[in-house]
Amino acid sequence: MNKIPIKQTILATLAFSFSNWQKILEVSIFPLLAAIPFITILPEIMVILQAQLFGVGEAQEYPRFYELYLIMFDYAYMALMINIYRLVVSGDQPVARLGVVFPNLRLGRFFLLFLFLSIATQFPIIISPFLVPIIYFLLIPLSLNLVGLANDAPYKKNKLSLSVQFGVLIIKLGVPAILLGLIILLSLGEFVFWGVMVLIIFWMAISFALCYKVIMANNSAQIH
Repeated sequence: MNKIPIKQTILATLAFSFSNWQKILEVSIFPLLAAIPFITILPEIMVILQAQLFGVGEAQEYPRFYELYLIMFDYAYMALMINIYRLVVSGDQPVARLGVVFPNLRLGRFFLLFLFLSIATQFPIIISPFLVPIIYFLLIPLSLNLVGLANDAPYKKNKLSLSVQFGVLIIKLGVPAILLGLIILLSLGEFVFWGVMVLIIFWMAISFALCYKVIMANNSAQIH
């Protein structure tokens, strides 16, 4: 596969989102409930981080049960990703009612890869934020296994051309970057910012799963 159809995949992401919005909301119920405790203390966490990183305000202790709520939030985020990846790739049949995801071997494998990718893409921020998209670009072949693991596919070494990786990067991260840039440029306010951030989470999951489908379908066609 020499390149991925960027325009068609972007349009397919929009079409899938509009035609399946009810199912997307349904599979988000369980992850949302699991994430609520951390969301409620998020403003307090932001104040603490500002004090620690930038010296703004007085240093405070983290809220009680902070670690537990953070674990629940991470679990909720992984559950949401698994549900979206299944919904896009395999349809609504493999998705449990209300998007419930119980701990199992598949989730364990997904978690290990998710944890590695999170550390690998966030650690460069310490050195320079400009390294993040470069690292993410290099890890795209490995990241595709998240979609595969969510759909019971075995782990595999994906060999992609640089043009395909660049196309995936543009589709998954380029569109959200443009939206955030417009919000900051137009000063649309904090409420709009967080609303768009939620939409971006769904965009990244749906578009990435569609990229996976295109790549796997093309690889299968080449084999046959």
